[in-house]
Amino acid sequence: MKAPFVPWASTRLARPKGTVAEVARRSIGLYSTPPVSHLELAARLPGYRARMLDKAYAAREVVGLRTLRGSAFLIPVDLVETVTAATIEHNERAFASYLERILTTADYSTWAARIDDLMSDGGVRTAVEIKEALEPPEEELKGLTYVINQMATECRLVSTGESESWRSGTHAYARWEDWLPDIDPRGDADAARIELARIYLETWGPATAADFAWWSGLNGSQAGAALDACAERDKHGWYLPEGAREIKPPRGVRLLPWWDTLFVTWKDRSRFVPESLLPFVYDRDGNATSVVLVNGEPAGVWNLGSDDRRLEIAVAPFEKFTPSQWRLIEAEAEAIRVAAGAKSVQVVRAANPPNLADGRRNLFLRPLGG
Repeated sequence: MKAPFVPWASTRLARPKGTVAEVARRSIGLYSTPPVSHLELAARLPGYRARMLDKAYAAREVVGLRTLRGSAFLIPVDLVETVTAATIEHNERAFASYLERILTTADYSTWAARIDDLMSDGGVRTAVEIKEALEPPEEELKGLTYVINQMATECRLVSTGESESWRSGTHAYARWEDWLPDIDPRGDADAARIELARIYLETWGPATAADFAWWSGLNGSQAGAALDACAERDKHGWYLPEGAREIKPPRGVRLLPWWDTLFVTWKDRSRFVPESLLPFVYDRDGNATSVVLVNGEPAGVWNLGSDDRRLEIAVAPFEKFTPSQWRLIEAEAEAIRVAAGAKSVQVVRAANPPNLADGRRNLFLRPLGG
């Protein structure tokens, strides 16, 4: 049975006025890997510019965490304690076995202690700056990247923002106790899971236990117990948030990036995407590509060219776009140009979106080439 409805208000694709933190809070986080974070925000905040995210990081309104499913998420500070306490015991194992294989000159605890000592001055450093200060052997450079990721997963380090370009930012890090001294990432796990389930259901419900488990990274029994503690389940297995009501999808066009929140919130991919379009939206590993949304429905794919100054945005419909829809696509492309601070933007009309499920690895990142 399909879900009763999509909770469109939570997507914020109608573009109500708001802030970066409000968008992140309404979605319970956004993917923080650039340029995805900027493109998600550009689709949801009128007049968005990349520096708005920089300011939100600097004001400690949002932080970057290795959390839900061990992925990099942009989380509003007021949700950090709930998210980390609910998921940290699962996330801590994210890189552990890999680190045992890749590190050669010292183990994880030794490198982590050296990083902790380096960062004890309360400073903020990028991964590159951390490596330069520690001067590891060349064969350890890759391993040290995963040491930093593991420390972030354990909430020993926290991402304080990005540097370099809006597209390929390098995350800067601080010690957790220096940047978030009043937040305990290891609170009551059971209570935090119930609260996270309540927030998830309030935001993205109706949903199933399988949906919540996939999104959060919790196991099935933990996800089900948390949902049972805060909501009633109907005979079809759906948990419905209290007072939930269906609203119409946003009108117009949105250019949503790969891994957009709308496409990675439920385990059941057909919840929002028609079965016939699933292989054109998701690859074989479940990665969602960049999608053109028209009046709340997937209508095509798009991708960004490699030039940061003169943006090129290729767009291909699943069927066809009307002249007015092409004009709206060009307006959305202009919004991306403004967000990126680019000099110009060109929309290239393409055709024949590829079957991602049968395509090469990582085709979802740039389905139309270029």
